[in-house]
Amino acid sequence: MVRPVGVTIVAALTLFSSFALAFLFLVFWALSVVGMGSGLPLVFSNLPFYLPLLFALFSFASSIAILSGTATKHLWYGLLVYWIALVPYFVWAYTYMGVWHYLFYLEGGEAWFSWYNLLSYARILFLPVPFIYAVGCSIYFLTKTPREYFHVK
Repeated sequence: MVRPVGVTIVAALTLFSSFALAFLFLVFWALSVVGMGSGLPLVFSNLPFYLPLLFALFSFASSIAILSGTATKHLWYGLLVYWIALVPYFVWAYTYMGVWHYLFYLEGGEAWFSWYNLLSYARILFLPVPFIYAVGCSIYFLTKTPREYFHVK
């Protein structure tokens, strides 16, 4: 069966998200060694800081598998679990980092067009991207075309 265009787009988005998640892990790691010395020890309490690395590895491998032609129902289920897990993870991350209020905060300046306001608009548009990506991909994968492609009944 020919791979649907939507599945290819989702695989490409998942590949790009793997790079973003790997970068997020590197940011966590770099921030942990500033002033602390040894960085993030591999203990259970630091699991949330290692999850972006695990997410990145899974999303990279699954997107490469899809782009190379693999279409199994296990991959379909795994991707749905991945996208469902991303939502609570980013809820935790945004809460932990105190990001929620930046979704609605505009920088100072009286003019509606200023560099500060442009940065605010860009930030407001950028912050919901992980949620839009996870929800959008999972909704698309629940439609008929991807289910048929991955042989899910």
